[in-house]
Amino acid sequence: MIRSILEWPVRKQLVGETSILNRARIKVLSYALNLKIVTTTLLLIFYQLEHYRLQAIRAAILLGIVVVYYIAVASGFQWRKAAHAAMLIFMVIIWTNLYYFQKGFDLVTLQYLVVVTVAAFYGLGNRWGVIYSSLAVIPFIAYVLLGHHLGGYISWGPQGSGRITIAIQLFQNFTLIVLINYFFFSSFYDTISDLDSKTVELRSSLEFLEDSRRKLEREYTHQKHLIASISHDIKSPLRFLMTTTGRLARNHPDLSTVRAISQSSYRLYHFMKNLLEYTEFRYKNTNVHFTYLDVNEMVEQKFAIFTQDAEVNANRFVNAVTPGVIIKNNAQLVSIILHNLIDNANKATNGGTISVTYQDFREELHLIVNDTGPGMESTVSEWINSDAKQLPANENAAQNFGMGLLIVKEISTLIRARLHVKPNQPIGTSVHIIFSK
Repeated sequence: MIRSILEWPVRKQLVGETSILNRARIKVLSYALNLKIVTTTLLLIFYQLEHYRLQAIRAAILLGIVVVYYIAVASGFQWRKAAHAAMLIFMVIIWTNLYYFQKGFDLVTLQYLVVVTVAAFYGLGNRWGVIYSSLAVIPFIAYVLLGHHLGGYISWGPQGSGRITIAIQLFQNFTLIVLINYFFFSSFYDTISDLDSKTVELRSSLEFLEDSRRKLEREYTHQKHLIASISHDIKSPLRFLMTTTGRLARNHPDLSTVRAISQSSYRLYHFMKNLLEYTEFRYKNTNVHFTYLDVNEMVEQKFAIFTQDAEVNANRFVNAVTPGVIIKNNAQLVSIILHNLIDNANKATNGGTISVTYQDFREELHLIVNDTGPGMESTVSEWINSDAKQLPANENAAQNFGMGLLIVKEISTLIRARLHVKPNQPIGTSVHIIFSK
């Protein structure tokens, strides 16, 4: 209850203040303000009782200043500005004590020098601490340089002060110094305690992360073994199936079933090959290594893979990339992108043309896969043109592209390329692979 009353003037400043050190500064300001009101009131009463009229007037003026200060702080006056104002009030007290109300140094005035130094450093930081400490010592140095006699005796308080009033002033300054040290050392201890608790939390978090890292390493090893097993146990039989059915299809061109099996095994093998290459790349490579690639040659290689499929769909392949067009990129990943885009274009087109063209701009090179099919669903084209990585949920059109389109989108970020889909003229779809030069 008493504590809440003493901290009432700074309730607005404490709201929302999370810094432990700043909260200590604000509380010191409040307690010092309450202390100053009580002690200044007592000084005024005893100066009147002891008939020290000049000091009584001075105490009354100071009490009025302190009351105005109290009202300003209670109204929400910013605590840093309030601390600066307090320093200035202390400075005025030092100057007036030295030059108007005594004939030499006194212990009360020297205490104010200590109060200014301690309060400035703790309350406003090193820079302002140095500034206010220097300003507080200037009147003492000037007092000596002006030829005032110091003598071997230092009085307890300013001239015109009685024993009780001197005791009140000494108690006031001493208590203020104790309050400053108490609150700031409390804040330091709280900070250290908080850091200790956070250190414990960090240790437990590090232990958890270390355990997670070990689990990921085990999972990584398991995935590598799984990929190697798939490559050996699935890819090799698929290659054998593709070669055998291809030979049968060439020997028996009139058997449509054999030809269909040959085409399906051919497509399945190359899809699995691309998927495994992409997966192995993600597991084995930390960096994407770029080399110079002949685009025309790469397109020809991909067209050769889908020649039989193109014949079944009565499609025609056109390589419109001029020989000698070179890009610097990763051959394995660009090959996977081209493979999937040509495969999709061929599957979506019947009795049409699949062409690969290019556009050479100053800062970019566009490698374009065109088809004359029915066109791509708008939801899918919008997804490709966006930064989203996941396909639109519950979209049949997106599901028709399987995993190939997801892989293409992922790889495009790895090779620092962009994908952009637009309608082909007069019909079909154009997919731009945009390489930065």
